[in-house]
Amino acid sequence: MPKSRPPKEVWQTQREMVWYRDGRRCTRCHESVELNKCHIDHIVSGKAGTNALTNLRTLCRKCHTLRSDLRHSGMKGNALKKGIIAPGWRDEVWE
Repeated sequence: MPKSRPPKEVWQTQREMVWYRDGRRCTRCHESVELNKCHIDHIVSGKAGTNALTNLRTLCRKCHTLRSDLRHSGMKGNALKKGIIAPGWRDEVWE
């Protein structure tokens, strides 16, 4: 995630704009995803990333968890417990 996140109201508007732009689907697996359940992912994250709409994409929870970004490693244990990803998840990691 970039150094600073915009105010909550701005972020909510950005989330909705990205979700609509992406056809209300995960840009990775193309499954439909509800706004309140989607993950708006920074394509370039960390200090090099920005909150610009061009740097944001809609992902479902599974695809967001399986993204090979070290910042996402904490999500994997919880996703395993909830059955969102399978024990052999390492074969599904992308990017």
